[in-house]
Amino acid sequence: MSGELLFVALFCVVPVIIFGLIAYGLIQRMYHFQEVLADGVETEAVVIRKYKRSPRFDFRRRIVFEYRDASGTVHRKDEAVFSSEYDRLQAGDTIKVLYSAKRPYVYAFKEAVEQSRAAMTREKE
Repeated sequence: MSGELLFVALFCVVPVIIFGLIAYGLIQRMYHFQEVLADGVETEAVVIRKYKRSPRFDFRRRIVFEYRDASGTVHRKDEAVFSSEYDRLQAGDTIKVLYSAKRPYVYAFKEAVEQSRAAMTREKE
Protein backbone atom coordinates (compact mmCIF):
# COMPACT_ATOMS: atom_id res chain seq x y z
CA MET A 1 0.00 0.00 0.00
CA SER A 2 2.71 2.50 0.90
CA GLY A 3 4.49 1.78 -2.39
CA GLU A 4 1.35 2.71 -4.32
CA LEU A 5 1.00 5.97 -2.39
CA LEU A 6 4.62 6.84 -3.04
CA PHE A 7 4.11 6.12 -6.75
CA VAL A 8 1.01 8.34 -6.87
CA ALA A 9 2.78 11.11 -4.96
CA LEU A 10 5.88 11.06 -7.15
CA PHE A 11 4.30 10.65 -10.55
CA CYS A 12 0.95 12.39 -10.16
CA VAL A 13 0.86 14.91 -7.33
CA VAL A 14 4.40 16.30 -7.52
CA PRO A 15 4.24 17.10 -11.28
CA VAL A 16 0.90 18.86 -10.77
CA ILE A 17 2.40 20.97 -7.99
CA ILE A 18 5.47 21.80 -10.08
CA PHE A 19 3.31 22.73 -13.09
CA GLY A 20 1.14 24.93 -10.84
CA LEU A 21 4.16 26.78 -9.46
CA ILE A 22 5.55 27.37 -12.95
CA ALA A 23 2.16 28.61 -14.20
CA TYR A 24 1.83 30.91 -11.17
CA GLY A 25 5.27 32.40 -11.84
CA LEU A 26 4.49 33.03 -15.51
CA ILE A 27 1.11 34.60 -14.76
CA GLN A 28 2.63 36.82 -12.06
CA ARG A 29 5.37 37.95 -14.44
CA MET A 30 2.75 38.73 -17.11
CA TYR A 31 0.75 40.90 -14.69
CA HIS A 32 3.91 42.68 -13.56
CA PHE A 33 4.79 43.43 -17.18
CA GLN A 34 1.31 44.79 -17.85
CA GLU A 35 1.61 47.00 -14.77
CA VAL A 36 4.90 48.45 -16.01
CA LEU A 37 3.45 48.83 -19.49
CA ALA A 38 0.53 50.85 -18.10
CA ASP A 39 2.34 53.18 -15.69
CA GLY A 40 6.09 52.58 -15.97
CA VAL A 41 8.61 55.17 -14.84
CA GLU A 42 11.83 55.20 -16.83
CA THR A 43 15.20 55.14 -15.10
CA GLU A 44 18.73 53.88 -15.65
CA ALA A 45 20.07 50.79 -13.96
CA VAL A 46 23.74 50.06 -13.39
CA VAL A 47 25.13 46.59 -14.02
CA ILE A 48 26.84 45.48 -10.81
CA ARG A 49 28.17 42.14 -12.03
CA LYS A 50 27.52 39.32 -14.42
CA TYR A 51 28.00 35.61 -13.89
CA LYS A 52 27.18 32.18 -15.21
CA ARG A 53 25.00 30.12 -12.93
CA SER A 54 26.87 26.94 -13.69
CA PRO A 55 30.31 26.64 -15.27
CA ARG A 56 29.20 23.47 -17.06
CA PHE A 57 26.17 24.99 -18.74
CA ASP A 58 26.91 27.98 -20.93
CA PHE A 59 23.24 29.00 -21.31
CA ARG A 60 22.67 30.13 -17.70
CA ARG A 61 23.89 33.72 -17.99
CA ARG A 62 22.78 36.28 -15.42
CA ILE A 63 23.37 39.93 -14.63
CA VAL A 64 22.95 41.75 -11.34
CA PHE A 65 21.87 45.37 -11.65
CA GLU A 66 20.36 48.06 -9.48
CA TYR A 67 18.25 51.14 -9.99
CA ARG A 68 16.80 53.91 -7.84
CA ASP A 69 13.12 54.76 -7.77
CA ALA A 70 11.72 58.28 -7.39
CA SER A 71 11.95 58.10 -3.59
CA GLY A 72 15.65 57.18 -3.77
CA THR A 73 15.25 53.56 -2.74
CA VAL A 74 17.75 51.24 -4.42
CA HIS A 75 16.39 48.06 -5.95
CA ARG A 76 18.89 45.28 -6.76
CA LYS A 77 17.82 42.64 -9.27
CA ASP A 78 19.32 39.41 -10.57
CA GLU A 79 18.05 38.53 -14.05
CA ALA A 80 18.70 35.85 -16.67
CA VAL A 81 19.69 37.34 -20.04
CA PHE A 82 20.36 36.16 -23.57
CA SER A 83 23.96 35.47 -24.52
CA SER A 84 24.08 38.57 -26.76
CA GLU A 85 23.13 40.80 -23.82
CA TYR A 86 25.52 38.97 -21.51
CA ASP A 87 28.41 39.48 -23.93
CA ARG A 88 27.54 43.13 -24.58
CA LEU A 89 27.10 44.25 -20.96
CA GLN A 90 29.95 44.82 -18.54
CA ALA A 91 30.00 45.83 -14.87
CA GLY A 92 29.39 49.58 -14.68
CA ASP A 93 27.33 49.76 -17.88
CA THR A 94 23.89 51.34 -17.73
CA ILE A 95 20.68 49.85 -19.04
CA LYS A 96 17.28 51.47 -19.28
CA VAL A 97 14.47 49.97 -17.21
CA LEU A 98 10.93 50.96 -16.39
CA TYR A 99 9.51 50.33 -12.94
CA SER A 100 5.93 50.43 -11.74
CA ALA A 101 4.87 53.72 -10.18
CA LYS A 102 2.67 51.77 -7.75
CA ARG A 103 5.21 49.11 -6.82
CA PRO A 104 8.75 50.26 -7.66
CA TYR A 105 10.24 46.79 -7.15
CA VAL A 106 8.31 45.61 -10.24
CA TYR A 107 10.33 46.38 -13.36
CA ALA A 108 10.88 45.52 -17.01
CA PHE A 109 13.64 46.32 -19.45
CA LYS A 110 12.77 49.36 -21.55
CA GLU A 111 13.58 47.54 -24.78
CA ALA A 112 11.04 44.81 -23.99
CA VAL A 113 8.37 47.41 -23.17
CA GLU A 114 9.04 49.30 -26.41
CA GLN A 115 8.82 46.09 -28.44
CA SER A 116 5.53 45.24 -26.76
CA ARG A 117 4.09 48.71 -27.43
CA ALA A 118 5.19 48.52 -31.07
CA ALA A 119 3.51 45.13 -31.46
CA MET A 120 0.29 46.44 -29.88
CA THR A 121 0.33 49.40 -32.26
CA ARG A 122 0.74 47.11 -35.29
CA GLU A 123 -2.18 44.98 -34.06
CA LYS A 124 -4.48 48.00 -33.94
CA GLU A 125 -3.69 49.01 -37.51
